[in-house]
Amino acid sequence: MQRPAYKIWGLVFLVVLFVVLISIDFLGTFDEIVPRLKKSSERGIYVTANVARAPDYLRYLLWQAKRSGINTIVIDAKRDLEPPVLEMVKNWELNRKSRVHANPWLTKLTKQLHDQGFIVTARLVVFKDDHLVLARPDLAVTMRGGGLYYDHKQGRWADPYSEEVRLYNELIAEIAALSGVDEVQFDYIRFPAEGKAAEAVFPFKREGVSRVDAICEFLEDARKRLDKYNLSIGVDIFGVTAWQKPNDIKNLGQDLRRMADHIDVISPMFYPSHFHSGYDGIDEPGAHPYYFVNAGVRKAKRILKGKKIKIVPWLQGFNLRSPDFGPSYVLRQVLACQDEGIDSFLVWNAANRYEDTFQALRKR
Repeated sequence: MQRPAYKIWGLVFLVVLFVVLISIDFLGTFDEIVPRLKKSSERGIYVTANVARAPDYLRYLLWQAKRSGINTIVIDAKRDLEPPVLEMVKNWELNRKSRVHANPWLTKLTKQLHDQGFIVTARLVVFKDDHLVLARPDLAVTMRGGGLYYDHKQGRWADPYSEEVRLYNELIAEIAALSGVDEVQFDYIRFPAEGKAAEAVFPFKREGVSRVDAICEFLEDARKRLDKYNLSIGVDIFGVTAWQKPNDIKNLGQDLRRMADHIDVISPMFYPSHFHSGYDGIDEPGAHPYYFVNAGVRKAKRILKGKKIKIVPWLQGFNLRSPDFGPSYVLRQVLACQDEGIDSFLVWNAANRYEDTFQALRKR
């Protein structure tokens, strides 16, 4: 018996409606990958997430930054991006098929900064991670006598050998990529070295895999995951690693030449005050801003010769063990870079007070 035409068309309508709704739902589970021009840090300052949420002060910083030739903003972003991934790892649901989405706050902030002509870098602290360790103590660096390892600031660390720890950080970087940033910058991309680090135990250590291997494995995997977004990958490293002393390479896991194969930007932290007394025969390193930055850049260039990588040093924008800190102190560091042909740099001040930096840069 033939169905009435209105019933057939009714069935067709329901099928089409079902397909449309399923398609919308399916597409809604994915974030659009928008082609973008690849950019990386140039001349920038560090901004905390709290300051990024303070409209008046952020507006002031951006205005001063533009007047001073700053075109890059490095935003502390991990704490805001990690909750969905933290939930997955807490519930033992984290795996290579896990999907993430753009973060609304970072997406909005990135667009705001892009509209003003700034390059946007998301700083992600990697293996030093209180939140991850508290959620999953089994992923933590521990001590030979039992208990968790703590660094000199009482920070907890996740084991860089752990595949789960590395995937956790890859996914957080992917959230930053989906949110539109130009660069992700991995900080604390190393093994712990402070306090009783010599007695630290790494539960996921594998036979024949060195610390350098573990760091490079993470960077290689992160590169594969992030390549489709055409954004830059940067790493922050201890300034002393530019001297590449065998013990530093072995203990920190930071081998510049090997790391360079997986990243676009390397940012050594050449803060003069952070070199210990007597380093390179200088009693008070904090009193010699030009020397340590210039020597560090020169050594980094020599080590990385032939590698396709950009050197963007972190400079000291804060007063610590620096007898004559001020605008001229910052300016001497900038000149130390320029004298080695490097015109890109980032200035660090944890409190985001950059009056000395802005004054110095306007004198250039």
